[in-house]
Amino acid sequence: MRVILLHQYYKTPEEGGGIRSWYLCRALTEAGHEVEVVTAWNKKEHKTLLIDGYPVHYLSVHYSNDLGFFRRIRSFTAFFIAAYKKVNSLSRPDFIYAISTPLSIGGLAKWIRWRKSIPYFFEVGDLWPDVPAQMGYLRNPLLIRILKSLELSIYKSAKGIVAMSPAMVDYFNDLGYGSKTTCVTNFSDLSLSSTPSHEREPTDRFTVAYVGTLGKANHLSYLIDLAEEAQKRGLKNFRCILMGEGAEEPLLKKMIAEKGLSNVSLLPHSSKEAAISVLKSASMAYLSFGPYDKLWTGSPNKYFDALAIGKPILCNFGGWIGDEITDKKCGVVYSPFNPQSFFDKHWPSLQTEDILESMGQNALTLAKGSYTLAKQIPKWLTFLCR
Repeated sequence: MRVILLHQYYKTPEEGGGIRSWYLCRALTEAGHEVEVVTAWNKKEHKTLLIDGYPVHYLSVHYSNDLGFFRRIRSFTAFFIAAYKKVNSLSRPDFIYAISTPLSIGGLAKWIRWRKSIPYFFEVGDLWPDVPAQMGYLRNPLLIRILKSLELSIYKSAKGIVAMSPAMVDYFNDLGYGSKTTCVTNFSDLSLSSTPSHEREPTDRFTVAYVGTLGKANHLSYLIDLAEEAQKRGLKNFRCILMGEGAEEPLLKKMIAEKGLSNVSLLPHSSKEAAISVLKSASMAYLSFGPYDKLWTGSPNKYFDALAIGKPILCNFGGWIGDEITDKKCGVVYSPFNPQSFFDKHWPSLQTEDILESMGQNALTLAKGSYTLAKQIPKWLTFLCR
């Protein structure tokens, strides 16, 4: 089987960030299939690199989380054009595997199907255009209707849909596409447990660590609010770590300075290994989304990484993940609009080492029972080959 994988944000473990497509390509090659990746990077030239035995075609298309809406659209359009030209130059695949976001990736796969009769699978990580519309990036009703029509046409034309969460499966069932949809979440890679800790924290210090994008969607001012409340209460053992990069980084730095917070550390984006090291050193891993319930249907890799290393989770949103954390007793879900409630309700019990240890064990049990590569990848490969 020969596959061309389209993903504008393909990353390797050395680069850090979400490396789901790296896992998928590795799984295809280990299963004896041929795969090529078409992706983008911020360098000034196109280049093809051999990574783990398969070619990755890097196209010179600039993108970063701090781009405004129209510059993002320009980036998506540039990748659409460049990627189509690249696919045309490659040997014909059995199918295209297109990974969203953005929605234009699905549009590209649909265009290739129409022009070259190549079927495609579409993997959905976020619900577009629902998410940008709810966040206020899309306001024009006509444009929203046009994009919604495109979204539905992409689902209709796809050979199969890979939904990255149970909530998304419900969404596709409601649309009538349940028969060609499967759920393959992000992965809990148990080998991450061998990663050494970033630093040895004092035994009397309680550390909450967030590792990932510092974007509007993540609304990390919620974590700053927790740090501020802790400092007001004189809790000298409470510390927050934020590791990453994104559009909100300047705002977060400004908030930390203006509030005079000495209990927050802001670390730069780094490799996957470095990110896991920071998580391992913490008392709890922090999951954060803004008040946009469409985002809560997603499958953030930081959730599955925390489960893989048996780390208790502090979560500030609901949805299927919030429900699962509560049900499986692997962390705490609190209201970010009332940071006082976290310290009044949860802080005393979290000072007990047995509680954190129990939550961590429950997290690891959940990872092993549901989200390991050994459980998710065979299901994915079977779906592709059906």
